[in-house]
Amino acid sequence: MANHKKIKEEINSYTEIAEVIRFAKLHYRKLNRVERARIFNQVIQDRLVNLEKFNFSLRLSVELSCIFISYKTSIMRSFGKCKLDLAAEKEIFIIVIEKIYELDCSKKVINNGLERNDLRRYFNYKYDYPSIHVYEYFKLFQYFEELSEDIYGLSINRNFYNLLILLASTKNLYIKNEILKKEFEGNENFDNLFIDSYEINEKMFIEDNLRTVFKGKLGIKFSDGLYVPRTHHLFENILRGILENKKSNDKKGDVLETYSKDIIGNFFKDIYHTSYDNKGNEQDLIITFEDIILFIECKSQNFKSIFIEGKDATSTIEKHFTEVIVKACKQCQRGKEYLLNNNNVIYYNSNNKKERKEVLKISKTKNKKIYKIVVVLDEYLDLAELSSRYLEGKYKDTWVVNIFALQKILWTSTRISGINTFFDYLEYRTQNYLAIESLHSDELAQFGYWISSNYNFYPRLDLNLNIIVGNRFTSVFKEYDSYFFEELQRELRVISE
Repeated sequence: MANHKKIKEEINSYTEIAEVIRFAKLHYRKLNRVERARIFNQVIQDRLVNLEKFNFSLRLSVELSCIFISYKTSIMRSFGKCKLDLAAEKEIFIIVIEKIYELDCSKKVINNGLERNDLRRYFNYKYDYPSIHVYEYFKLFQYFEELSEDIYGLSINRNFYNLLILLASTKNLYIKNEILKKEFEGNENFDNLFIDSYEINEKMFIEDNLRTVFKGKLGIKFSDGLYVPRTHHLFENILRGILENKKSNDKKGDVLETYSKDIIGNFFKDIYHTSYDNKGNEQDLIITFEDIILFIECKSQNFKSIFIEGKDATSTIEKHFTEVIVKACKQCQRGKEYLLNNNNVIYYNSNNKKERKEVLKISKTKNKKIYKIVVVLDEYLDLAELSSRYLEGKYKDTWVVNIFALQKILWTSTRISGINTFFDYLEYRTQNYLAIESLHSDELAQFGYWISSNYNFYPRLDLNLNIIVGNRFTSVFKEYDSYFFEELQRELRVISE
């Protein structure tokens, strides 16, 4: 029987990630895949339901499980009948996760030479999943139905219920072929969502390209069954597979605009999609509310492969920032200046002067309060959360936010004290409180801090004081999470009946 205490001491003595991986290879080959899947998926599910007790990286636990499950079981273990000490093995897996995280942190801090902000982005990008609720994935895939069928050969939307069961079930943690055939028989393109086991090796993790390999995939296909890490966050892989596929290049921007219009339209009645000023300049979304005008630009470009070694990391990030966020800020600013320079303005449904029709007229524009928002779909990390740090003066009053955080903030704001709460927060976020940043580059934590009883402590920049906002401030969105989980259950029941 394995001496688990000695094993834990051995893991903690390692000074290189390669040593931990080497240990894992020897250790997990002694267990069959069913046993390994039980260990890994129970740890992943424990982390999902009890973040306060288990605060290791969920993404790292998923990625390591995919490497470790791919090891071939040793011949001696195949014929052995050793009893699995599940509790001890779960503890060992967590120690491995935490040790690799610790070693990677040390390596990046000491050897990489990344600036503080680049280092923070690196860890958030590598070890965190986006804050996308499972219901938001469900709704978004409805908009991407045509693209998903074109790319995967099946509708993610129509198969969402079965896929969610696959990612959430606490049973059959390694799915044998006989169970697989029973559950998914007749869906000939289902295999497109899984990668063949022979394509997986540990170099992919060490060389930091595992995420690229699993783009568009939910798990690993073996000769006797499937391994699927049990978390809905794997829908991110499917979304990445759609967004980064060349077939979506000319369509995803329109999808984001339509999705954003529908989401924001739940809170504002007067919303105008794809409008043109008198010169033919396009604005994605314009919202009028009392004496307030909102200009919203939507950008869906990918923000992948941003963390490369050395000094090129910063220049690569700045290039993406200029191409996407700065461009959108300029479009918002153009709308603002058009209003400020003309007392009465008209927007049309087309840039064709002969055929266009008036859709919006705004009078006494100089009496209006104007806000500018850039909505993004992809991960932009603190380039969204703290974008004003990197923008020129006239663009600094633009709020950059991903659509999922915007939806949560709008919904939660209206339940606090109505839509005015949202505008109060928008005013705050366009005042450039650069001394406040979240630990995980999360707009939700920014809102949580703002709405909390922090005695309105927003330090001036000249105080040389920085506030780092932790995850506890996102607890304000628990009601949102519960409400839309119930909404998801209701809508899925309707679909399955």
